[in-house]
Amino acid sequence: MAEKQKAVAKQEKVAISKRDPWALKKWFSVYAPSYLGGVFLAEVPANEAQKLLMRTLEVSLYDITKDISHLPIKLKFQIHRVEGLKALTRFKGLELTRDYIRSLVRKGTSKVTAITEVKTKDGMVMRITVLGITTHRIGTAQKSAMRKKTIETLVKKAAELDSGQFLKEILEGTLAADLFIVAKKIAPMRKVEIAKIKVLKYPPEEEQIVVKEAVAEVTSA
Repeated sequence: MAEKQKAVAKQEKVAISKRDPWALKKWFSVYAPSYLGGVFLAEVPANEAQKLLMRTLEVSLYDITKDISHLPIKLKFQIHRVEGLKALTRFKGLELTRDYIRSLVRKGTSKVTAITEVKTKDGMVMRITVLGITTHRIGTAQKSAMRKKTIETLVKKAAELDSGQFLKEILEGTLAADLFIVAKKIAPMRKVEIAKIKVLKYPPEEEQIVVKEAVAEVTSA
């Protein structure tokens, strides 16, 4: 009798250990920020909503706009709020693919890179890298002048707009077009791109929401 009970207990233990962990997870729908239309990005699994907070997703801008020219633009979004089975994100970064950058740089041209930190009207701080490609080789003095004007334009533009407006201009290509006009006054240009963005600090209101959401989730767990 004792042996039979041991056998039954062992079988139950095996059944529990083989239980599919995916069956215990919920699927959450992840959405882009409002300035990108709040479009659906993906579905992600998690045992608890709390575990989704600060999770990062990487998508192509093409996935949002369906514009084939946006394929080389990779975006990072971070989940910072969860409402039921709906996960809301904030922008975390942008980067052009290496293959695309290599395709821009050709023999007989010059590559001019400008890197600076900007602060939007509502307090978001970002490090932005701008890539300019000229139609022919240019000298050091022209490169320095181009970097200076590019940085001045970026800093001024960011200070005039809130984070949503500023990022929308970047993703729609408006800011790159403005920088192209500035750069071509110094040298003939073939292309100007926002090559990389890294968010260093979020607006105070957004940071506060993240903390409140995280505390609320932990408290209710």
